Amino acid sequence: MKRRITIGNKEYEMQKMSIDTYMEYLELTEVIDTHTRYTKQDIEAMVLFVVKAYGNQFTEEELKDPETGLDAAGIILEFQFIDMGVGDELTKRLEKIEKNFQNGK
Repeated sequence: MKRRITIGNKEYEMQKMSIDTYMEYLELTEVIDTHTRYTKQDIEAMVLFVVKAYGNQFTEEELKDPETGLDAAGIILEFQFIDMGVGDELTKRLEKIEKNFQNGK
């Protein structure tokens, strides 16, 4: 998963996510998904997780900076893109397996 984010006019790349980190993400989404509307705690947790997902290459404060960080919609989208990135990676790997299988016939 090669997600990129720009914070403070600098681009950061998300490194390979560990299984433990992804399981933490899943637990967090289970809690957040029970709410009909995002709470303050949900947004704070999203901010913390996005920072963690990018390997602490930037701080919470940098991510939330009103001038150079993300706005509320950007933080929510970036959090949701984590799952989409895993899904995209699964699709790529399945396509590669299928291609190798077809070439092996």
